[in-house]
Amino acid sequence: MENFKKYIIEDLSPEPLFIVDISWNHKGLKVNLESESGLYKVGLLFDETVYLYQDTAESYKPSWRINSSDEYYPFYYSEKSEMIDRLKEDVEYVKDDKIIHFVIIGLDDVVDVLTTDMPKIFKL
Repeated sequence: MENFKKYIIEDLSPEPLFIVDISWNHKGLKVNLESESGLYKVGLLFDETVYLYQDTAESYKPSWRINSSDEYYPFYYSEKSEMIDRLKEDVEYVKDDKIIHFVIIGLDDVVDVLTTDMPKIFKL
């Protein structure tokens, strides 16, 4: 979690969230999350450039493992990460682009998104 900062969202439920859907459409990359109780639902829309996203089972991302529900927070971002460095090495035309590594931590999944802008947040 080095170099990553919390992406603060007003009125965010303290309940841990499940990632229930990830989809692409003409508006962009949309990620829907829901609390375990089902009472709180939130969506994120990445409507600018998304270079890539990766959905990984939480058990395969030990660096993001949350050991206590008191420590849980679902959204982080950084402008410096190994994933950004690898993308810039592999893809010549993005070498000088500003890229944000946005991380969504669900109860079962971790989603990494490399994008140009922060997502739009909306309640479902």
